[in-house]
Amino acid sequence: MRAAASGDVVLSPGVTAHVVRRMRQDCRADRTRVAVERIVALTGREREVLAMLGAGLTNAEIARRIGVETGTVKVHVGRILAKLGTANRVQAAIIAYEAGLADGTSGVRRA
Repeated sequence: MRAAASGDVVLSPGVTAHVVRRMRQDCRADRTRVAVERIVALTGREREVLAMLGAGLTNAEIARRIGVETGTVKVHVGRILAKLGTANRVQAAIIAYEAGLADGTSGVRRA
């Protein structure tokens, strides 16, 4: 009562939990939207490589999966980092995860 009398907003625990849940959902949706917007600039092959990078594959593993040389994968990764404006593979992997290209459990998803 004192808090309300002094002009503070008082919420019940149930309402507070609902507000917090909704804010988390909104933040997650915003991160997904931003990540999807960032990967639009990538070619299909670059998105494919980003998905595998997001799933934690090494350059050699990616090269074997797509049937190219490791050096070619390095070129793709470099272009991906440049287009996404990221400094390293970890940042790119986070974008892949947030965009839904890699799910962290089963690995690569179809884009």
